[in-house]
Amino acid sequence: MRKELKSLLLPVLVGFLVIAVSDYKIFAQDAGATTAAETKEGTKKKQDGLVQDWLNDFEECEDWRANATCPLGDTKIRKYPGKPSTVKDDGTVEPVDIPLEDDNGIVHKNEHVLGVKTYFIDRGFDRVEILPPNEYIIRGKAKEIKVWVLGRKMRHTLFVKLRDYRGHIHKIKIGKLDFWGWREMSVVVPGWLPQSPSYAFLDKNLHFVSLFIESDLYEVPGTFYSYFDNLTVITDLSEFTGDPNIRDNW
Repeated sequence: MRKELKSLLLPVLVGFLVIAVSDYKIFAQDAGATTAAETKEGTKKKQDGLVQDWLNDFEECEDWRANATCPLGDTKIRKYPGKPSTVKDDGTVEPVDIPLEDDNGIVHKNEHVLGVKTYFIDRGFDRVEILPPNEYIIRGKAKEIKVWVLGRKMRHTLFVKLRDYRGHIHKIKIGKLDFWGWREMSVVVPGWLPQSPSYAFLDKNLHFVSLFIESDLYEVPGTFYSYFDNLTVITDLSEFTGDPNIRDNW
């Protein structure tokens, strides 16, 4: 009788033991996953204050376009192999040391630039506009626009075109292109340009519309080449660190 009872209880005990071990493994896996998620969330970089955002590194710029006012010549864009560099006194070319990891933790390549070819004939009036496939929304409050430009010692003027939340276009002068070689050009976004009001979480961001070059009144007309790389914006996120789920847009 005892042998029969033992033979009946043994499978039951083994079954309980298997269930207990399985539950323990599942609990351990859940605890490990929770710990990993908490660790990942804990190491996530919180962005505040001034942040550098890359609008475009021009590694995938085939869909950009160029529109010119002059009907003569050939206006087009080209994805051109190259990077910002300097020429030493002995004639050797040395790439410029540009930090390629942005404040979002994204590492950018630096293998191509955006080339623009156009033709100017009406001095002081003709211009070429370089447009992305769509407008870029600038998060936060924009403080400064930066772009690397290859100058050809011509006095044409570079501008940036921004659209505010009311739909108005603002043309801001970046500077003259009367220099040789690569140079990082920048312009401070003026304070009078309407953006999100202070201490309010509103969807009133600026939009980057385009870059455009205006011909100089005293420059020789003809074919004009220009090259761009690493278009970035310095933006202030200090006013956008409140509750992201409650917005003042109702």
